[in-house]
Amino acid sequence: MAGIEEILEKELCNMILDCCAQQRTYEKFFGLLAGRFCLLKKEYMESFEAIFFEQYDTIHRLETNKLRNVARLFAHLLYTDSVPWSVLECIRMSEETTTSSSRIFVKILFQELCAYMGLPKLNQRLKDPTLQTFFEGLFPRDNPRNTRFAINFFTSIGLGGLTDELREHLKNAPKMIMTQNQEVESSDSSSSSSSSSSSDSSSSDSSSESDSDSSDSDSSSSSSSSGSDNKHKKKRKGRNEEKKKKEKDKKKKVDMKRKGGRNDKDNNDVEKQAKKDRRDRERDLDEHAREDTRGRRREERSEKDERQEEEEGRRRKVDRPRDDDGPRDRGRDRDRERGREREYEEKKRDRERNKENRDRNREREERRRR
Repeated sequence: MAGIEEILEKELCNMILDCCAQQRTYEKFFGLLAGRFCLLKKEYMESFEAIFFEQYDTIHRLETNKLRNVARLFAHLLYTDSVPWSVLECIRMSEETTTSSSRIFVKILFQELCAYMGLPKLNQRLKDPTLQTFFEGLFPRDNPRNTRFAINFFTSIGLGGLTDELREHLKNAPKMIMTQNQEVESSDSSSSSSSSSSSDSSSSDSSSESDSDSSDSDSSSSSSSSGSDNKHKKKRKGRNEEKKKKEKDKKKKVDMKRKGGRNDKDNNDVEKQAKKDRRDRERDLDEHAREDTRGRRREERSEKDERQEEEEGRRRKVDRPRDDDGPRDRGRDRDRERGREREYEEKKRDRERNKENRDRNREREERRRR
């Protein structure tokens, strides 16, 4: 019976996640429900942890809408501490270990966490020393290439404040490599000194043996000369190896300087793109303001034209010819007046239609901006 209950617990958690993923938009009800189950029983929390690992491994199979809903659900669980933050250890930020769908998942997850917690609290939680072992994949420091990838990723999604420590690590990386190379060189020099001392002791032993064994003096002298030649050869090889190591270290330093310059260039490119985006937004706002002013001027002009036409109509009514030339002239005048009135009414209708069209266009533009 216990095994069946465990299976049912996992299936219940999967059912909540599937129901949330199948919605058109994310509903907070499913996040609250999942958080309640995690607080009720530890087994539900463990099952949601296992589901997080499974979903991240198979995230490329989900559609964008389902992916968004799943990411927002797990962001709610992390914010409410219903699921431990150690779940994030499965995320490895690099070009080789991530796909487009997994990057979208991480993007939505951290943007939702930032919206819930705020950037300072999120940064404080990610800098918690007890959780640093679980965040090594999110903020890698093993390879400068991976650290640059993580920095560029988080800056592109608007969370560059989380990468301050990574930037400092990249700046100090060449110094760390220099110190490591110096330690290697010091260890090599100590090993060479120990080998020279051992060679001196062996030479002293050979001389004492030559003094004691007078009969074998010729053989010992020949062996000592061959041993000295071998020692000279070994010393030459050691010097050549040290020179090669120094040349390699110089090349590494040059490469690190070049990579650091490329990183600065990448940062400059990001700043330039941000400035361009700001300028484009300002231009769009200026253009919309100009269009509004133009529309207002047109309305004012149309109102002035209407007033002028009304005044002209009044003047014409006042200045009618009151001649008694007969009924024919009077009928012609009436026809003319009726034609003028019809034209006037048609113009009014056209103006009202133009105003309605302008209002509709403005509402559409405001909706697009939103």
